[in-house]
Amino acid sequence: MRTSHSIMRFGRIGSRESLGLFFLLGAIILAGCGEPQRELAPLTGKVLYKGEPLRFGSVMIEHEFGQPATAEIQPDGAFSVVTRGEGGGTAVGKSRVRIACFEGQDPERQVAFVGEDMLGKSLIPEKYASFETSGLTVDVAASGNKPVVLELE
Repeated sequence: MRTSHSIMRFGRIGSRESLGLFFLLGAIILAGCGEPQRELAPLTGKVLYKGEPLRFGSVMIEHEFGQPATAEIQPDGAFSVVTRGEGGGTAVGKSRVRIACFEGQDPERQVAFVGEDMLGKSLIPEKYASFETSGLTVDVAASGNKPVVLELE
C-alpha cells in the first residue's frame, strides 16, 4: 500500500513544476525546429548610377535561403548590409542583388505619396528593383570582403 501511495504522490505535478516542464519542452521543440545557422560576413559598398553616387535608396541581397540582407544607401552612395534577426552582414556565398530608388525615399523631399503611388516613380531603371532582372550579383567570402561597387546604367 505504501508503494502505490508513493507512486501516486510522484505522479502529481504542482503548478511550479508544470510551468518549468512547459518551458523545457518548448526549448527542446524550438531547438529542433529552427533554420540551420548561416555564416554571415560583413559587406559594404557603394552604388553608382551613371558614374555618380546614388544619394538614397535601398539595397537588398538575397541568398538562396534565409532572410535577405538590406541596407539604406547613404548620400555618398555607401551602404553596409544587415540581416534582420541574424545580425550585421549577409550570408556567405553567391547572392542576387536588387536596388530601389524611388522619389518617396528621398530624405529631402517633403511630398507625401498616398495609395498605390506611395513611393512615387523610380529614379533608376525599374529592372534594378527585381532580383530576376537586375543582373547584379555579389560573391561574399567568409572574411576579407573588399567594398563592392554596384554600377547602374
